[in-house]
Amino acid sequence: MGITEILKKYSKAGNNKVFVYCFETPVGKMIASADDDFLYMVMFEDSKNIEKTFHIRAMQLSCYFLEEKNKLLNQFENEVKDYFEGKLHRFSIPIKTFGSEFQKDVWDKLLEIPFGSTHTYGSLAKMMGRPASHSRAVGAACGANAHLLVVPCHRLVASNSNGGFSCGLDRKEWLLKHEKKFSSLK
Repeated sequence: MGITEILKKYSKAGNNKVFVYCFETPVGKMIASADDDFLYMVMFEDSKNIEKTFHIRAMQLSCYFLEEKNKLLNQFENEVKDYFEGKLHRFSIPIKTFGSEFQKDVWDKLLEIPFGSTHTYGSLAKMMGRPASHSRAVGAACGANAHLLVVPCHRLVASNSNGGFSCGLDRKEWLLKHEKKFSSLK
């Protein structure tokens, strides 16, 4: 099902407008949604949970989706362009997350991982004051992250591999190499 069909399927009646914009990046087409105050979602068009995420956002926000760009999405597209050019190492766009308290804690900790570096799932659990055995729960929270790139779950790796990524390990590896290249130029 294409993005237009997904938006029609999950739009709700009401006054809450959420704008949806698709644009190309060096690693594939990105889809972002926002209203005038917050960015609600950033995913790649081939992300595993894209339809489910739109369904959940529609219910949480009681909104209807418009396939057009607003001021916030224009700002986000510019920040993404700067990110891929190596000029931006931390996004400034205001986001709104939806999840459990644990998931939100994981996402907040992810924002602390510097551009160009990585942590393991277990080390992030320890940073949160939890045992390393919570690494699977940390990984599950990363899988539920609806703000790809902005909340940099790609910077978490397994202790013996790059771990998983909801939109493909090739893309995760590309992003990690990209950040390492530009972090060494600082």
